[in-house]
Amino acid sequence: MVMIQLKGRQAGALRCIIPAEMSEEEASAAFEKLLSASGRLMQGRSIEIDLGTRAFDPSFILEIWNKLIKPSGCAVSRWIAADDESRGMMGRIGFNISSNEDADTKSSRLHEQECKAGGAEGLVCFGSVGSGQIIRHDGDIVVIGNVEKDAEISAEGNITVTGRISGLVHAGCGGNDGAAVTGRSLETGQVRIGTKLGIIDRASPFWGKAVALTVIDGEVQAVPWPEL
Repeated sequence: MVMIQLKGRQAGALRCIIPAEMSEEEASAAFEKLLSASGRLMQGRSIEIDLGTRAFDPSFILEIWNKLIKPSGCAVSRWIAADDESRGMMGRIGFNISSNEDADTKSSRLHEQECKAGGAEGLVCFGSVGSGQIIRHDGDIVVIGNVEKDAEISAEGNITVTGRISGLVHAGCGGNDGAAVTGRSLETGQVRIGTKLGIIDRASPFWGKAVALTVIDGEVQAVPWPEL
């Protein structure tokens, strides 16, 4: 499944990654979902728009402005494009534009600095994680959707799922037993946190409910989580 990703750090600009293979129609619908889920997060924030290998298209840039930038109230600090011709055209128009390589180099430096300071970059996935998909990340993961059966998510930080959790989730996968998993509907037989494995039975009062799971007294335990 093709999804728009919004990556953010504890400090600094957000980065919106728009897959090159996503059509303008698909992107328009994805922008609406993005605003619905994270409009408040974006309000007044600086944001980098990553177009990947997409060729420069004025109508698509206008679509981004009308459907994402203007309604969210965010400010674009930089545009990122891998295509040389696109960067040249956008640069001549007056866009602050860089290549993926330049942006990744700067991001790596920022990430290294944040890690030294104890911070970690978070990953936000807009849309459900489908069966067979595997996502691993060294920070927190937020899924605006479901984690379907046979999908797998591993994060060194916390995991938050705004839909149902039917697949395998592993928070604190680097051995952090202090991580947490939260979800709107718990529908999986096991949850891993750090070095601990929690087994959930369908007869559990938490099955199908909004819960937060943490390690308490050496065991994975669930407590009610306020409904979204």
